[in-house]
Amino acid sequence: MFGDNVLTRFHDVHHFYAAEEWDPVGLHIGAFLGPTIVGLIRASPYGMCHVCAVVDPSTPPSDPILARDWVFECEVLRSHEGYADHAWISRVAVEPQLHGRGLGKALVLRAVEELTRLGSGTVLLECLATREGFYLSCGFTRAAEVPDPYANASYLMRVDVP
Repeated sequence: MFGDNVLTRFHDVHHFYAAEEWDPVGLHIGAFLGPTIVGLIRASPYGMCHVCAVVDPSTPPSDPILARDWVFECEVLRSHEGYADHAWISRVAVEPQLHGRGLGKALVLRAVEELTRLGSGTVLLECLATREGFYLSCGFTRAAEVPDPYANASYLMRVDVP
């Protein structure tokens, strides 16, 4: 999302996350190896989708880094229309050196389990086309394509829980 240059991407990602407001109703799950966090996931419970609550499609941020993501967030907001009271998984991150060991899948499944404990309905998330297979393996299905100015394709994925 922030380009191929490693240093620019590191700077922009740090800036992006540091500027994001804390989601007080969000579900935050971390995976630790001893005292070190090696994975995390953030989700919004049913009816409290963070993107639906905070993204204002009429007011782009003045900060150029945040403005780049705002374009995509507006598309995400549009893709959520028609899914009343949905839950949303918005951030999944695993230490790159631990990719392929099942940690990301464990985090996603745990988040869905916790969301199910809190209610029922549709859980949504957006992913790059290159990550679709991962989310399919977690039980999600593709619901729609989400226009993404920084990727060839991004998808709205969903799973319905009883």
